[in-house]
Amino acid sequence: MKIGIVGYGKMGKDIFSIMFDKLSGAEFVVLDTFGKEENAAAVAKTLDKALRRKKINEEEYERRMYSFRFTDEASDMSGCDLVIEAIFEDIRAKKSVFYQLSGIVSSNCMLLTNTSSLDIAEIFADVPNRERCFGMHFFYPVKLTGFVELNVLPETSGEFISKAEEIVRSIGKSPLVFSGDYHIYLNQILSCMVSHGIYLKNALGTSVRELRNALSELYAVADVFEILDSVGLGLMAGKPDNFRIERNKQLLGYGCEQMNSWLSEGCPKETLSFLDFISERERATGAHCDNAPLSMISLILCETVNALCDKPGCDEKLFMEAVQDTLGLAEPLPYYYEKFGAENIFAELDRLGSAAGYASYKYADKAEWDRYFC
Repeated sequence: MKIGIVGYGKMGKDIFSIMFDKLSGAEFVVLDTFGKEENAAAVAKTLDKALRRKKINEEEYERRMYSFRFTDEASDMSGCDLVIEAIFEDIRAKKSVFYQLSGIVSSNCMLLTNTSSLDIAEIFADVPNRERCFGMHFFYPVKLTGFVELNVLPETSGEFISKAEEIVRSIGKSPLVFSGDYHIYLNQILSCMVSHGIYLKNALGTSVRELRNALSELYAVADVFEILDSVGLGLMAGKPDNFRIERNKQLLGYGCEQMNSWLSEGCPKETLSFLDFISERERATGAHCDNAPLSMISLILCETVNALCDKPGCDEKLFMEAVQDTLGLAEPLPYYYEKFGAENIFAELDRLGSAAGYASYKYADKAEWDRYFC
């Protein structure tokens, strides 16, 4: 199998790394406009270290040293069985990449985009033979997350979806297939959680630090504002229309408006900037935040049930595991349903709906909640 990767930034590097480690026997071509020599040397250095530490033998070392190539010529993608694009989030740039590739690779080569927010159909609008086109969305950091989204088009062939699922499983991940409005769904629910955190901060009149402390019991590693910090406002503060589930546009719009306001106030758009920025501007308020964990988990569970009622197409149990993994929750979703109780959760959603009027807080019948969480 010959695998092409376009772009060798943060995501492209991680995607290459896990596939290079896990897909024994595969050949890799990385289209790397900048620093191809340095990046190739870094991979070779890693293999040298593995050989010295006896993690691989001489035969494996020789094979792997000849199994990858960095290039700045798109024509070197010829012969690939699949190509994964992982460049920056710009619709015109991605369209241009795939239009160019479609004239180089065969009609049987899978063309996959790692976009985390853009319209999948638009990305491939100029590509012939769209049955081999869809999204393969990895989460960052790639090695620490357990799931990969396959965001398919109506034209996408079942045969190619099955091949992609097999590849995802081969690298130790679980594939989730989404279509239509549910493209890139796990990012959508993550964005809803972040926007709800922003709403809570303003509604409670509290500081980010105080709210983080109140919510800390919910998260295994990074809380909601640490996630915002690690992704960066430059990516998170996009347009809510990039996500297509109608019920969430009001809440996402609220969050985007506040994030863009922080950007206009001077918050850097890069990762690992937001928490430093906000800590310099906020003071402790002493505001009452005891209800914050109930409020946050109510939103998360409500959106999960609403999505499951829409039947996004993947296994329900796997879907809930993916939500827990993506949001970084410390416990499985049913745990929180039992801990906080349906009566308290529904009362909180009623309160939120009355105060904000957002459709995100409208909930399905209790029977549906019990079906998924009991």
